[in-house]
Amino acid sequence: MRLKTFFAAVLLMLSMVRFSTVSADEVYSKTETANKLYKQGKYKEALKLYEDALLLSPSESNLKMNRGSALYKLGDYENAEKSYEGALSAREKKNRAIAHYNLGNILFRKGEAMQRQGDMKAQEEYKKALEHYIQSLDLHPSDRDAKWNLQLAHQRIKQMEQQQQQQQNQQDNKDQKNDDKDQQQQQQNQNDNQQNQNDNQQKNNQQQDKKDEQDKDNKENEKKDQQEQQQQDNRDKKEQQQQQQQQAQEQNEDDQKKQDAARILELYADDADSLNKPMKKGIGKQQQPEKDW
Repeated sequence: MRLKTFFAAVLLMLSMVRFSTVSADEVYSKTETANKLYKQGKYKEALKLYEDALLLSPSESNLKMNRGSALYKLGDYENAEKSYEGALSAREKKNRAIAHYNLGNILFRKGEAMQRQGDMKAQEEYKKALEHYIQSLDLHPSDRDAKWNLQLAHQRIKQMEQQQQQQQNQQDNKDQKNDDKDQQQQQQNQNDNQQNQNDNQQKNNQQQDKKDEQDKDNKENEKKDQQEQQQQDNRDKKEQQQQQQQQAQEQNEDDQKKQDAARILELYADDADSLNKPMKKGIGKQQQPEKDW
């Protein structure tokens, strides 16, 4: 829906203002010329004359309103808003209603610009515009354009609220997805940690089993070595005993020989003299064989 404006009505009204002094005539002349330029769409030239007229009559609320209209057409909403705010002090009730109406339009346009940029603060500008439309209708209840624009501002506010709610829902869904993702990641991390613990425990068990098996092998080898050492000790002991027995036997044999030699000496002790006498030389008789009877 199109936003309706009241600018032409203000400009035409100003053309009827009359001033009694030379200064008033100059203000009137500048205002008339500015109004014509405004109607021709020459807003920049009109703005210059409105500002010149305001220098001569700074308190004139209608001039402030016309200046605001020119600024509005030039897209300078900030300065236009200031000019319309200056017109709120107008003596005429209708002019104050128009000032509120045009302020509502300025704020509405600001809200539109912010909304196009995706700025959710546009809703606040629409709410301010709505308040000015309401005040305008309080001063001029029969103004159909103010009612129209009020409804339009209300629709934009609802639209922004729905958009904001949608964005909030999307953000909530996004946050929920992120939470779910975080929970899944957390669960995955817990599973990974548990798996790592299980793997480490299994690895430790395998290492312990390997160590136990190694210890068992070492004990068996040690036992085997001890057995072999015992066997070797037994062999060495047996061999030593055999050597001792052999030595004892040899000693006995030597002793026996000594004893035999001693007996022989004793047996032949009486024949010692004859044995020591020199034997006569000669050939002994040949022994004859015994006769065969």
